[in-house]
Amino acid sequence: MEAPRKTPKPPAYSCIVMRLLTIAILLGGSFGLFAAASDPLEILVLYDNTSIRTDTQADWGFAALVTFRGEKVLFDSGTKPDLLLSNMKALAVDPAEIRHAVISHGHGDHLLGIYKVFPSNPSMKVYFLDAFPDPAFRNAEAIGMRPQRVRAPIKIVDRIYSTGPVDGNPPEQALVIETAKGLVVLTGCSHPGVAKMVEAAERQRGSKSVRFLLGGFHMLQQAEAEATRNIESLRALGVASVSATHCTGDLPMRLFAKAYGSQSATAGAGKRIVWD
Repeated sequence: MEAPRKTPKPPAYSCIVMRLLTIAILLGGSFGLFAAASDPLEILVLYDNTSIRTDTQADWGFAALVTFRGEKVLFDSGTKPDLLLSNMKALAVDPAEIRHAVISHGHGDHLLGIYKVFPSNPSMKVYFLDAFPDPAFRNAEAIGMRPQRVRAPIKIVDRIYSTGPVDGNPPEQALVIETAKGLVVLTGCSHPGVAKMVEAAERQRGSKSVRFLLGGFHMLQQAEAEATRNIESLRALGVASVSATHCTGDLPMRLFAKAYGSQSATAGAGKRIVWD
């Protein structure tokens, strides 16, 4: 009589792999999400009303470079193209490596630099709101740029999104980065209202909180009571930490520092912020 055959045992390394996959699924839903947990996010302020380095210049306007998961996305581009390029050179930023540029709104202090950055990388994808003034598109076409007209929330690259137009005067788009530990939101000037910008970001990504908010909050003409109400609105929306720049205003910046304490950071051209 033939002896019963034993089912062969899988190699030890197979068991280890299966255990790792199981842990990954439990923690992140997929192995890709599990691996993404260690991807750092870097935000480098290229253009702002203030500067934190002697080799970068301050000027009215805003621009920041987002580096995440191997992608570089320029958000806004400042007022003076040559100053932007000078700051980029000082910060060792190569325009040719920037594959995407998102411009928050059509005001010159956020828009004008892109017309000199783009020729350094004509394959760059540029995102304008459809509501930008006609001269913005004519100037783009004159240098061979064909900006994508943003009419609704869109994905820029994996885990980086535009809110699409948030209604205001003028309308704006914010940049939303979906990190393993929560949302990071960049705003240009927040003309529609900074709380409204955050609400749009959270609504788009189905989130009830933002781990970090950076940018211009357009509060420079607000009295203390109004600024305090806006800060309270952000806290109610679950904004955990902030870095107020550009058009926020000195008084609101002091109020943010008071309300957020160690979770309120200063910015300025040359500021580099890294999140895990």
